[in-house]
Amino acid sequence: MTQQAAALIQIGQLLTKSGLLSDGELADALIRARERDLPIGTVLVTMGRLRKTELLTAVEAQSLVNDGLVSSEMAVSAIVKSSTDGSTFEQALKALGWKSGPVGVTNRLGELLLTAEILDEAQLAEALLTSKETGMLLGRVLVFKGMISEDFLVAALRAQRLVREGLVSRADALDVLRKVQQKKITLAEGLVEGGFLQTRSKRRTPVGYLLVEAGFLKESSLMLCVELSLTGNKSIVDTLVEQGYTSKAVAQASLGIQQLIDSGTLSKDLAAAALRIVESRSVGVAWAVAEVGMPAIDDSRKQSLYELLVLCGSIDPKEIPRIDGDFSSYSALSSTLALTGKIDECLIPCVVRALFLIEKKLLHSEDAVMALHFCRRNQSSLDEALTMMNWKAPTGSTI
Repeated sequence: MTQQAAALIQIGQLLTKSGLLSDGELADALIRARERDLPIGTVLVTMGRLRKTELLTAVEAQSLVNDGLVSSEMAVSAIVKSSTDGSTFEQALKALGWKSGPVGVTNRLGELLLTAEILDEAQLAEALLTSKETGMLLGRVLVFKGMISEDFLVAALRAQRLVREGLVSRADALDVLRKVQQKKITLAEGLVEGGFLQTRSKRRTPVGYLLVEAGFLKESSLMLCVELSLTGNKSIVDTLVEQGYTSKAVAQASLGIQQLIDSGTLSKDLAAAALRIVESRSVGVAWAVAEVGMPAIDDSRKQSLYELLVLCGSIDPKEIPRIDGDFSSYSALSSTLALTGKIDECLIPCVVRALFLIEKKLLHSEDAVMALHFCRRNQSSLDEALTMMNWKAPTGSTI
């Protein structure tokens, strides 16, 4: 352990020294990042100041510099070369005469977690691939995929910093991380009892209750169907449809909405309203849930929707620099954007739903972008994407 902490280089320093950003552009992005609670790199990509490949190169450069494997001067030169000729950061380094020498250990987050046996090689490879595809930082990907908790990510990043600053040895940091996981303690409090969030099982919201709240069913009729389902050994949903109390489409929608209530991302009041939209307008759950409870479309919300579309790769800022016009509803906005021929109309409800969860502080902006990438690739709803990626709403959250 050294007596004095090493000064770690920040990503903004590398970007300004390499000429990819001016000091003014960096300052502007920092203000915007604070306002929108987003990482500086994500903001720079959204603003069109930085390409995603340039951001990933800068992140890799920062890691190698902070691990003492590359000088900051060499890293800056390699960033410039990579941006100019499209080479990878490693290719640029080698072209500049850098020699990596024997393969040794680094203090990258993924390697620390692998060595501490928090992750296995397959999990790390999967997370690294997602990070590369989406431009999201590895730590955020690991949390989003349920491989580590948010609390553990904080502990791991702090341990990583302590190692890089020379305040604790790598071996000691790995031992601490193992104890943090095993004993459910936090690094920040110095291995004092503090605790991770514990997942508690919750009683599912009955589908019949949702149909009663939405006005499709009387309680007396529900009780009759419950009895029939028990005696006939059938599900309550099948019984409700067979007895003609609801359509198959509404019944299936109620199952999807039930999952959203139980996940903590939809209140029961909004769920009932969403079911009424499904029935009256013959739209899917994705659109109904996206629209219900959302405030009017003002300029700020249009800008937020636009930024999400840019970040998930659905909009090219050069082709569509902004969203213009006044819209009475989100479906009207969707139709207008679809007419450009540049956007998949099925993605719009996913983006609207993501914005709703972000505004309710249930979903982090970075997680939303990663889920939207999944929606684009798999033609799924946002909630299906979140489920596939093992995302869970924060414990104790309410809508």
